[in-house]
Amino acid sequence: MEEATRAPLARYTTIKIGGEADRLCHPQNVDELVTLVHELRRNDQPWYVIGGGSNLLVSSAGVTGTVIRTTQLIAIKTPEPGILEAEAGARLPHLARQAAALGLSGLEFAVGIPGTVGGGVIMNAGAHGSQMSAILETATVLDSHTGEVTVMSNSDLGFQYRRCLLDPSRHVVLSARFKMPTDVPEEIEKRTKHNEDYRWKTQPMGWPNAGSTFKNPQPDKAAGFLLDQAGVKNLKEGQAAVSAIHANFVINLGGATSHEVTTLMRRMQESVHDKFDLDLIPEWKTMGSFTDEELSVWRVKK
Repeated sequence: MEEATRAPLARYTTIKIGGEADRLCHPQNVDELVTLVHELRRNDQPWYVIGGGSNLLVSSAGVTGTVIRTTQLIAIKTPEPGILEAEAGARLPHLARQAAALGLSGLEFAVGIPGTVGGGVIMNAGAHGSQMSAILETATVLDSHTGEVTVMSNSDLGFQYRRCLLDPSRHVVLSARFKMPTDVPEEIEKRTKHNEDYRWKTQPMGWPNAGSTFKNPQPDKAAGFLLDQAGVKNLKEGQAAVSAIHANFVINLGGATSHEVTTLMRRMQESVHDKFDLDLIPEWKTMGSFTDEELSVWRVKK
């Protein structure tokens, strides 16, 4: 297993923000991952799991404990017709393209999501009107509290909008099994290409970002539209700014800190609340040392 101490995490997040981790580990296979989590849990040491580093804000102050990166766990196989199985670190765009090449439909939405299978399951990642829960059959999950590895069904996971019942501080997705209908590969590839092109046209691909910042507060009210109407595209805090292309994206202009980002996010929330009396809750997860004031951005207002 590859590991390092005092490892800067900014290089491993899509928004390019993050201080040092006490320890950074790259398990080479699922068994190494399970063994590592067992050891850390047994020794009562803090640990965190990351995949592609999207939908994540890591504190610039750093992370105490061990950060486990799953990006070496990338095996994908087709055990039977209409089924794809992928390990936790497999990248969603790669999985989407492989499904298209095999004539399996249902992952076209994932081609522009810069995450991995494990994070995609926990977050119920979605785009273009679909999401992971639409095609996921089972997920193999480690429960760090009990030490058990369990195969959980779609219904066991309790999928909701951008979440499921798994707790990332307790559960680790090891792999997932997807069931998809077949279609003409050329038609699937056409839809996949359309989604990819749409992402390039409508999202700030040239700047480091963590993906969509806020969840849609209601099914018929898109966070991006509300933020745009609230006039946030001119907001900037230090080296963190709202994208001029899409109001629901915070971009790193170069050297932004996690504190600048959380301050900007709070200003975005306040702008929408003042105009629409609606509260926006971030899609992103946090990792590391944040103040109560910074974490208040993630609290549901009463």
